[in-house]
Amino acid sequence: MRKNSLFIQKWRVFSHYDAIVKKKKKTYSKGQYYLNREGVNLEITEKLMLNLSLLLVLMFFFQVLQERQGRSVLRQYILPLYFVVSIFLCMIFSVEAGGGVRFDLRQVPIILGSLYTGRVFLFAGAAILMRGYMGVDDGFWTAMLYFTSLAFVLKWIHLWYVQLPSSQRIFASVLATFASSVVLLEIIFILHTPQRNMETILSYTLVPAVGAALITYFIEMIRQNILIRNRLARSEKMEAVSHMSAAISHEIRNPLTSVKGFLQLIQEDSYSEEKRKEFLQIAMSEIVRAEQVMNDYLTFSKAALDKEEELHVAEELSNVLKTFEYLAAEKGIKINASLGEDLMIKGDKSKFKQAVINLVKNALEAMPAGGVLTVRANKVQQSVQLLLHDTGIGMSEEQLSRLGEPYYSTKGNQGTGLGLMVTFSIIRAMKGKVQVNSRPCRGTTFRITFPSYKGE
Repeated sequence: MRKNSLFIQKWRVFSHYDAIVKKKKKTYSKGQYYLNREGVNLEITEKLMLNLSLLLVLMFFFQVLQERQGRSVLRQYILPLYFVVSIFLCMIFSVEAGGGVRFDLRQVPIILGSLYTGRVFLFAGAAILMRGYMGVDDGFWTAMLYFTSLAFVLKWIHLWYVQLPSSQRIFASVLATFASSVVLLEIIFILHTPQRNMETILSYTLVPAVGAALITYFIEMIRQNILIRNRLARSEKMEAVSHMSAAISHEIRNPLTSVKGFLQLIQEDSYSEEKRKEFLQIAMSEIVRAEQVMNDYLTFSKAALDKEEELHVAEELSNVLKTFEYLAAEKGIKINASLGEDLMIKGDKSKFKQAVINLVKNALEAMPAGGVLTVRANKVQQSVQLLLHDTGIGMSEEQLSRLGEPYYSTKGNQGTGLGLMVTFSIIRAMKGKVQVNSRPCRGTTFRITFPSYKGE
């Protein structure tokens, strides 16, 4: 009798335990996800926050990549690439809640990418393919049905979205993402009959909305910065054109005014024949000056060389220095030249000569009280280096920083600001580099380096 009662008690305990196990198995059976477990709820929130962090980090990385592309053709593919990579990363760092249901922020790059670029089927297709790679189950068919439908909706509202002002686009993207999260949760609730949990619902609706707001804001900010930079660049170009136009007008008007005045004097009978010839000579010299101004501007605007040929540096420098011997002696300036042999470069002979003439002329004018002009040419590794050093008045740091500007001259009203502008343009066209060192009352040194040419 005692044995039977003990057996009945054990059977009751076992039956109660078996009922508890069956109830848990029923709760966690296939087709349901485990939202009633606190650990899973916390993991979902953590994964969503991780997804959001990845989206923001990727945004800054692709912004840097976009900046480096400049105006390259590849630049138009950087934003779509960002959204595709974001979709893949969000799905890789997702959390499975059972029954094939995965929680992540893939809908954020899908929605924003579709709204901004219009390539809705690219992003929806990428998400579906990635989900299929992770497993073809009930969650895959749910994702395929939902994102295919979403693609058609986004395609329909894309043109309306891009026409909105910046602030309204941010609001529209947040609203679209929030609505998408709510609809997707309802589909999951209907198809997978889970137990609802308020923490998961709040996380899956609020985190995507916040992510959409931040990413849309950054995209709009980047776009505004690009527009501002483009406008600034256009403004600077227009300002440069304005300065160039003013300089050309000023430099040509002066000699033409002189020519006009002397021609009027020639017409008068009160001047002798000898005086008229003098006026005519001055008028001709002013015309030559105007022609030189135009040639300088044309040289600057046409940086490409007319022709390329072998240049013997020592020979070309010697010819230039000979033309300045008389002027240097007249000013009490001594020219020390040290020109190496077999120094060959490739470039336009006439333009190279023009650049050197401008440098030598400036050096002589910088020594009104006399001095020494040192000219050297030698080979340094695989390059040919030219050095021109004068003991003249020198330049300040501010003057050095503006050297070569088309409307800036260190000579005041006596200079046009064209000589060094043209010189630098010629040197760049011949693949050369210029280094200038100067100190007030200590003189100026120009170091010009050209690639050495060995010939055929």
